[in-house]
Amino acid sequence: MNISLTDFLMLCLAGGVGSMARAGLAAGLTRFFHPAGAIFVINALGSFLIGGALGILLSGTSVLDAAQAPVGFTLFSVGLLGGFTTVSTFALQVHALWQEGRQAWAGGVALGSVLLCPVFALVGFALASFVYGGG
Repeated sequence: MNISLTDFLMLCLAGGVGSMARAGLAAGLTRFFHPAGAIFVINALGSFLIGGALGILLSGTSVLDAAQAPVGFTLFSVGLLGGFTTVSTFALQVHALWQEGRQAWAGGVALGSVLLCPVFALVGFALASFVYGGG
């Protein structure tokens, strides 16, 4: 993959913004959920958003012109949402649940994430395709 220095720096910046958004949202959500539940919500939301972004991109009605759509999609999906969602934090939180003696909850979060995040991506894609692709 060839990427210009400018695009690479924008990708890094987008990843940083996504990470900050994840940290802020996780802090807010842990008032209501265990940290593992907060990360699950964040990963599900990120999956939904990336599916929606792909649906918009493939509909051909992207707000970006055709030449910039792949770069914009990469910045959003790999950069922003790559920083927003995280497997490492998810794994750490599942491990913490396990260490706390909450093995059933750890298994539920792990299995739920593996099964439901792709479903959220599909729902986001289908919704965006319906809205931007004309149904």
